[in-house]
Amino acid sequence: MYLSIPLAAFGLGVALGASPGPVQLLLFSEASRGGAGRGLRAMAGANATFGLMMLLLAAGLSSLEPGETFLRVVKVIGGAFLVFLAVDAIREGRRPQVVDDLRGHPSVRGIVAVLLNPGVYVFLATTGTAVVASAVDEGGRGLAIVTVVALLVGVSLMDSAMVLLGAGAHRVSERFLRILSDVLAVAMGALGVWLVVRGIVG
Repeated sequence: MYLSIPLAAFGLGVALGASPGPVQLLLFSEASRGGAGRGLRAMAGANATFGLMMLLLAAGLSSLEPGETFLRVVKVIGGAFLVFLAVDAIREGRRPQVVDDLRGHPSVRGIVAVLLNPGVYVFLATTGTAVVASAVDEGGRGLAIVTVVALLVGVSLMDSAMVLLGAGAHRVSERFLRILSDVLAVAMGALGVWLVVRGIVG
């Protein structure tokens, strides 16, 4: 009976990883620009950050309920970050070779993409809290941690597939890759602008 909650969390993680969003778009973009290694580094940063947030829930250190003002600020900052990534991706696609610095390191981009994603905070305050609370009720903190790990495995499974798709695109012709990179950058920028507008207008 206890296994039903981790299994449900795994399915939830798969659904989260398969849902299109800023993090998935970032992973595909990073992998298409620099191969599987770059995409996996971005995924490691994103999933480690999300996992830490979930583990804080499981440990009982967070019972956050993000307010409207907080979410609006995160939308504006997160949207601006996506616009920055879009512009940077278009510029980088026209350079012959780029050496990652700390600002542009894929894992840092993954971390920031999670921290500035308003959907993450909504998930933590609603579904994430509900799943962890159910696990605590059924089997204590130990089961809650197992549940969080199961959810992260599900997310990572689908994120890995996104990285592999991006890495496959990386192997095609340079001209096609540049076009694909520009299309992804425009989509990322459009999502960023939408978030900024939503954050300002409310």
